[in-house]
Amino acid sequence: MNGPGDHRGDLFDDESPDAATPTASGSSGLDVTPRQHTPGSGPPAGTRKVLAVGAIVLLVGALGVVLFNGLNDAALFYYNVDEALERRDELGDDRFRMQGNVVEGSIAETDEGIEFVLAFGDGETRVRHRGDPPELFSPTIPVIIEGSFGDGAFDSDEILIRHDSTYTEEHDERLREAEEDVEARRERAG
Repeated sequence: MNGPGDHRGDLFDDESPDAATPTASGSSGLDVTPRQHTPGSGPPAGTRKVLAVGAIVLLVGALGVVLFNGLNDAALFYYNVDEALERRDELGDDRFRMQGNVVEGSIAETDEGIEFVLAFGDGETRVRHRGDPPELFSPTIPVIIEGSFGDGAFDSDEILIRHDSTYTEEHDERLREAEEDVEARRERAG
């Protein structure tokens, strides 16, 4: 008999079908045998395997796209203007990055963006840039432009300037070369 404060009776609740009193054989009366799949009780094992394989294929595909894009960006070559002009036939219409200094007095606005002359070493090329230039874009500063050679000019759609901290960190040696080129041009000019 359970008295006040005696909770032994709570362990064997007569209303719960799985709370039967243990028998002499030690069995509690619980059925612990595995249940068989019954139609309508969830996806069959074959469907789960197909879904798991599909998820893995999707994940591997997504990682492949990210990796391909990363390697593609890393494969974009950098040339100084004089180097790019020497390799113009070899480069054809391939996309690459070109570094040089904006020639003073050469910047002109167009309907699509701007045009200017980019120079480095003994080479100069006209650039047609689509879009707005960066805020700090100005003459006689080293820039990297991205695009390809077109009909009579270099067609660009991205300009990186030296005042950008990312540019400075990633291209310190090229920046020094470009600054030396600006100084040499000033000395030759007068």
